[in-house]
Amino acid sequence: LTFVDRCVVVEPDCAWVLALVRRAVDVEHEWLNQACGFASTAEAEAWVHGQTQRVREALDVDVPDPEPLHVQMRPLMDRATYLDAIRTAQQLIAQGESYEICLTNEFQGLIAPGQMSARQAYLRMRQNNPAPFGAFIWDSSNQSGILSCSPERFQRTRVDSETEIEMKPIKGTSRREPRPFLSNEYDEWREEDERRKQELLSSVKERAENLMIVDLIRHDLNTISHSVRVERLMHIESFARVHQMVTTVRARSCAGVVECLAHCFPPGSMTGAPKTRTTQIISQLENRRRGVYSGVLGYFSTHGRSDWAVVIRTAVVADGRMSVGTGGALTILSEPKAEWAEVETKLHATMADSVSP
Repeated sequence: LTFVDRCVVVEPDCAWVLALVRRAVDVEHEWLNQACGFASTAEAEAWVHGQTQRVREALDVDVPDPEPLHVQMRPLMDRATYLDAIRTAQQLIAQGESYEICLTNEFQGLIAPGQMSARQAYLRMRQNNPAPFGAFIWDSSNQSGILSCSPERFQRTRVDSETEIEMKPIKGTSRREPRPFLSNEYDEWREEDERRKQELLSSVKERAENLMIVDLIRHDLNTISHSVRVERLMHIESFARVHQMVTTVRARSCAGVVECLAHCFPPGSMTGAPKTRTTQIISQLENRRRGVYSGVLGYFSTHGRSDWAVVIRTAVVADGRMSVGTGGALTILSEPKAEWAEVETKLHATMADSVSP
């Protein structure tokens, strides 16, 4: 966790320059007095003014399109090994050990010295796969960081008299072709695009996967909430490279925002159900630690709000190596070859310029 008392937040249609001001000594929250960097409104306003000018100047600069990032990505589990792991998972499901297992793989590629500008790589990812929960966190001293284009909200909370909770699990993915530039190709593309959306929406397997995770989330929320409701069940949200099946679940709770996050973690859409036994199975089948991938990335604010995304469609850079996790939910209805195709679809959505076997 990092405490942020000043920041520039860039959204698709605007930018925010934010500063937290210590107006008076807070006896109850002494840590806040020490953490907050601005002791006066004038000091904060001066910083905001300076940063606002920098943002305006940056908006006037003609930025060229980011260069393609060619990193040859190789899976830790090759296709044959992954298919074997799928079959083992289905045997365990048939034995009653689980009813949905979210199996994942990891693709890695070496980055030659000077090959990659992290900022350019992230801009390229955003260009190929614009998504609502993007994040770029970079440590230049260690040349390591997180480049994320996540489409999935894990949990959003806000506090009035109670804590309002929203969760939007994704289960069900279909590849989407880029929109054509030529107008005479558009009608054919739109027809095929709509066909893929309807095929995803009507898939018995994908709907079963989504419903199982919704049930798991309702169970997690029911233990800390007095009101849980499914606002929108299994609708399609479309992104540049994929269609996704999404459900929106909302709840009200007397628990605090930290407790709400901790209670629902890890994301059920990345584990399967039941959580405890399924995570044990995943550990055995994957034989690796997922690290940042499949966790959550977001913020707590001092006024009682939080917003967290699931770490998917994400590249992690460390020690001269780039890694991308990708996978899918398995049920007794899953077809192994189709599951491998879904892995490749999600890799392509994250790293369209990468090369994989």
